[in-house]
Order: sequence, then structure tokens, then C-alpha cells
Amino acid sequence: MKSEEMTILDFSKEERPERVSKINAPRKATHVVALVPVEYLNHTWPDIRDEIEKAIVRSNGRWSMEALYASILNGHQQLWLAFDEDKNIDGVGTTEIADYPAKTMMAIQFLGGKNFNHWVWDMLEKFKDFGRENGCQGIEATGRPGFWKWLGQDDFEKSYVVYERNL
Repeated sequence: MKSEEMTILDFSKEERPERVSKINAPRKATHVVALVPVEYLNHTWPDIRDEIEKAIVRSNGRWSMEALYASILNGHQQLWLAFDEDKNIDGVGTTEIADYPAKTMMAIQFLGGKNFNHWVWDMLEKFKDFGRENGCQGIEATGRPGFWKWLGQDDFEKSYVVYERNL
């Protein structure tokens, strides 16, 4: 092949879109993040089922779809959605207020969706506000290692690692 016929593609970082947005990067509001009232759970569930199921699979059998649905329906967990400008659901998350003997924490239980960079920072802000409004002293989350790329930017600390095995 002659050199003038060769095409060289540049895959440098400057040419690629960022996989993880920076917390302080300029961004326009593209999503509305909302807490789903329990009375709308039955109507909303079919639209979020696939995203929630992906997260439940990662729980390694700790949760089932039925158990999570019941937890939200009974008010033990809260369901959050991120809607794009066309009212499509791009993000879904659940939280739970965890009362410990000496501290109350807002626990992020499940989080997932598409176009993560477009809504994740807004959803984390909603979680923080909701936690403060409900007397929480902090936020905790367990999740796959990739979430650290976002949470580490928002003053979260790695407190411990969970190791597991089946018996």
C-alpha cells in the first residue's frame, strides 16, 4: 500500500468523548431527576424493569425483582428516575434510609441506566438533598468498581471492600 493511500485514525483522548464526566465540567441540564411516588410504582415498573434487573443480577442472589418491588412498595426503599428532554427514562436508582445505632445514612442500593454522564451528578445531588431532609448524616453505597470513577470525584471515600464466596 502506498503511503498516500494509507489512512491513519487518531484515537487520542482529545478525539474520544469522555467515558466519565468530571464533576465540575460544564454541562447543560438535560435530565430531570424525580422521586417516584409509591402509587406510581406499578405503572412505572415495566419501563424500568430491564435496568433494575441488570443491577439485581450483580447482587449475586441477595435481591430478586419481587423483593425489590416489595421494598419500594412498602416504603423501605425509594425509586428515583432520570428523564431526558423527551421524557424517556435514562437513569434509575434506589435509595434506603439506613438507621444504625449511632448514625443514619442514605444508602444507594441500585443505580444504572444509559447516558450516565448526562444525569448521574444531578441524581447524586438529589440523593444528598433527600438524605439531609431525612436526617441522614452521610451517604453510603456498595457497587461495582467502575462507579468509583464518579463517586471518587464527589468526596466519597473508600471505606472497605466486600469479598464474598458461595458455600
